[in-house]
Amino acid sequence: MKLSEAAKIMKGELKGQDAYFFGAASDTRKLKPGELFFAWKGERFDAHDYLESAELKGAICAVVERFIPSAEIAQIVVKDSQKALGKIAKAWRKAWKGTMIALTGSNGKTTLKEMVTSILSVNHEVLATEGNYNNHVGCPLMLLRLNKHHTHAVIEMGANHPKEIEYLTKIVQPDIAILNNAGACHLEGFGSLEGVAKAKSEIFLGLAESGTAIINADDQFVDYWKGCVVDFKSLTFAIENPADIYASDIVGNNQFTLNIAPQKIVAPITLQLLGRHNILNALAASAATVAAGESVDTIKQGLEALAPVKGRLQVVKIKDNVQLINDAYNANPNSLKAGIDACSAGNRWLVLGDMRELGVDEIKIHDECGIYAKNAGFSELFALGELTKHTVKGFGKGAVSYPDHEALLTALTTKIAHYNDSALLTILLKGSNSMNMQYFYEALVECEDC
Repeated sequence: MKLSEAAKIMKGELKGQDAYFFGAASDTRKLKPGELFFAWKGERFDAHDYLESAELKGAICAVVERFIPSAEIAQIVVKDSQKALGKIAKAWRKAWKGTMIALTGSNGKTTLKEMVTSILSVNHEVLATEGNYNNHVGCPLMLLRLNKHHTHAVIEMGANHPKEIEYLTKIVQPDIAILNNAGACHLEGFGSLEGVAKAKSEIFLGLAESGTAIINADDQFVDYWKGCVVDFKSLTFAIENPADIYASDIVGNNQFTLNIAPQKIVAPITLQLLGRHNILNALAASAATVAAGESVDTIKQGLEALAPVKGRLQVVKIKDNVQLINDAYNANPNSLKAGIDACSAGNRWLVLGDMRELGVDEIKIHDECGIYAKNAGFSELFALGELTKHTVKGFGKGAVSYPDHEALLTALTTKIAHYNDSALLTILLKGSNSMNMQYFYEALVECEDC
């Protein structure tokens, strides 16, 4: 696309030489030659100060909210750079002719994205959301990476307030939209669990007329979501309830038979990922790729090839009789309970940091999670943060709250070093991103005295 065309789409004015661009970035450290650099002023920075750096990195043009005469780089001056990013991403996606799959949910978004991508990648060139590029900035930037070689795209959408997913889905314009679940996550922004369910359903507002909605029939809001898609084709998936795509013959927490109705197609699946919740994620991915026209053999191949994502139920051996389950990428009550359920045998300890953005019930929720862990058979809880003090209370005997990372790590490594039981010890690591629970993962992996 030419800069002059992009300027018209973004309702901006091009100052400088016209040229073609490919892709975009809002961080000079991630810029590639030939890309647009989107600059705006934030609370703690002003990206307009980095136009020279953008030019040195090879940016073809900067999209700015005020013209910088001293900068030699071409500039497109717009009223709002972030809104301009959304406009150009929408136009870029509209010009692309492949199959677009979008997904959202309170839990398991990234794992589901990886499952769908793994299946599609067996036979196709796929663009998929990278890292945390699932918000109002990252999502449009991902779309601008689409090229003629991509036949499919898998775009993850996150949100912590109403209307955010509506904004994204109308830019992404999915052919297939997956609503994985609604749980107690970002309750401060959504107000209630019902508010979460309503906000997640916004993904269907951008669905193409001939598109397909993929809905979790095991979720309590399934009837509400079905009511949102009466004008579209839809497929449901479930473990417990009747559905178009369902699991049977579940063995342990990673083996099951995939059933595709009404064709009565079945396939035995063995996942490398742990947890009953990942079986449900696999069913969601299967439903989406069935809608995309993939065969059951391809689905099986893609699902079984996927290895654990770092920070999501990632199994790491600490010593012969001790293993760490690193699920510290993020945390909310549902994902914590899923992690607890995935650790179903042997001696089990829980290392837990505060779970944030849970609203007015945060104390009650943390207390209930302590009870849940104890009833599930965990013998010890190592807690970090103010909120997890209530988890300690719910857990009871065997739970200790620590004042900082160093104190908890010292206690944990000492106990691991003295663990002499022949039975396998499993340590589950969990907590919100802001609690930096990855600190413990990195320390334990490198620990020589454990």
